[in-house]
Amino acid sequence: MSMGHIPRRGAALRIAGNLGVIAITTLWLLPIAWMFVNSFRPESETFYSGIFPAAFTTANYLKALTNPTVVGSFRNSLIMAGAAAGLSVVVGTLAAYGFSRYRMRAQGSLQVMLLVIKLFPVILLAIALFRVAGYLKVYDTYVPLILVNGVINLPFAIWNLKTTFDALPVELEEASWMDGLTRLGGIVRILIPLMMPSVLATMAFVFLLCWNEYLFAVTFIRSPEKMLMTVTMANNIGQYHMNFVGLMAHAMLASLPLLLLFLWMQRYIVSGLAGAVRR
Repeated sequence: MSMGHIPRRGAALRIAGNLGVIAITTLWLLPIAWMFVNSFRPESETFYSGIFPAAFTTANYLKALTNPTVVGSFRNSLIMAGAAAGLSVVVGTLAAYGFSRYRMRAQGSLQVMLLVIKLFPVILLAIALFRVAGYLKVYDTYVPLILVNGVINLPFAIWNLKTTFDALPVELEEASWMDGLTRLGGIVRILIPLMMPSVLATMAFVFLLCWNEYLFAVTFIRSPEKMLMTVTMANNIGQYHMNFVGLMAHAMLASLPLLLLFLWMQRYIVSGLAGAVRR
């Protein structure tokens, strides 16, 4: 085979790969683009009249943005998701450090058991925690939401941050101990700044999971002024009527904070995930 054919074959493979990525991305974005276009459909226009609206209006967005319950639900979701993500990352960082730096019996089994939390049926967990929340007088508050979402997403935080701790040499800590820092001081002042991309990436993904959570949000909150975004979005679905255009406008507004968050943290997420898988 001629050596000139090898670069041409490599170029052809790259082009084919790029075309494949473009095709997959297009297929993934088509439903979102369709939802965005139809969010401007007038509510009076029959949703089944066509794939695209015959007329466009911003009334669906104005209706959502002028509804105090809907606007308040976005604020409530930001508070809950931010607090739960922060709790999960703080506890996950300490737990991940312990799994990375200490050796104990059945350590592998303990790490696998963490994943069982994600496999447990959440509907059963919601029923039990509903009774606990009522007994502790914290029902209709954000306390059970923050604790449950933080704990459920803790395995992801631990596993992701543990691989980052594994990639950092222990000599860095030993040098800090010689300078008079405690073990916790070495973690906070030496290791955390080095692994900040992984910490931010983990927090962003946990925030995403908490932001989209619905079951616990509808289980623990009753007051309209305390409802989360996912609950007010579901209110567009009634027993006998579904407001499709309102649901789509609400969904697009709910996606906007996540889009802005990931655009702002893009470089941290990419470098953080790369550091998490590098051994």
